[in-house]
Amino acid sequence: MNKLILCIALSLILFNAGAQNRYFTKDAKINFNSSTPLEDIIAESNQATTIIDVANNEVAFSVLITTFKFRRALMEEHFNENYMESSKPKESRDAADKMKDFSKAKFKGKIISPIDWKSEKQVVADVKGDLTIHGVTKEVTLKAQITPGKNKIAATAEFKIIPQDYNIAIPSAVKGKIAKEVTILIDAVYTPYQQ
Repeated sequence: MNKLILCIALSLILFNAGAQNRYFTKDAKINFNSSTPLEDIIAESNQATTIIDVANNEVAFSVLITTFKFRRALMEEHFNENYMESSKPKESRDAADKMKDFSKAKFKGKIISPIDWKSEKQVVADVKGDLTIHGVTKEVTLKAQITPGKNKIAATAEFKIIPQDYNIAIPSAVKGKIAKEVTILIDAVYTPYQQ
């Protein structure tokens, strides 16, 4: 009986130690800017979910496309219905697209630069992984500014994507109003993950 109690206690200690290596937030901000001289196209979501595993230097993000808010409701409607197809029923898509999830953008990758997670000094780190947008996954490498801390980790990143790389069709009638490259800004403050 004592051996069983000892095994359970050790399992709980190891489980909690693993959880202490993970930092999480469900209100990270993702902003994108696709402005041109003809049109300001800026949107933001503050509902991105993200986790960092400092033991393995792994990071993952997920954001619902419909959580992006624009200055004008019509822009938001066109973004979701015509470009991202996040609100389009799967039944109305082409056969090849029916199996794809257009409702979220996701990233899963690894921090490939060395980081001393106990240092509390900001570092610029390379992050490499798979970015999925509009059902298309591409490998990307981006720079992130990461500031470790005792009870939190702050991280920001800026990178660019090309909509056509993710099969996002831009009608010729509005091509001049939408930038060829979209700038994405990420701002997250992580706290220890609680089960």
